[in-house]
Amino acid sequence: MFLSLLLSALTLNPAIAPRMHAPTEGIVQAQVLSPDSSCKPGAICASTTFYTNGCFFNNFWNSSKGGTPLTIDVTQTGGNGSKVYVYWINSTNKTIGITGNAQAKYYCP
Repeated sequence: MFLSLLLSALTLNPAIAPRMHAPTEGIVQAQVLSPDSSCKPGAICASTTFYTNGCFFNNFWNSSKGGTPLTIDVTQTGGNGSKVYVYWINSTNKTIGITGNAQAKYYCP
């Protein structure tokens, strides 16, 4: 402890400062749950597990994968590094067909 205080005084850095992380962003995707790629109203169409808490998710559609009319639901289970479940749910009143994987953009500040 004394050595870290001495080094912090010499380098003008706090000895016990929290590490700052750069924001991260990307795309998370999941395979469709139904074997025939159709999803009934109110059903979970796809799901995946993510391992960073405190992130924001936005539905993403690139004309062939995921996206509208699916709604995203996120369940966080604890502190950073614990499981975060991301679900894509059919929010319409009709059975919809899904091609490709469901996708969402994420941003972690």
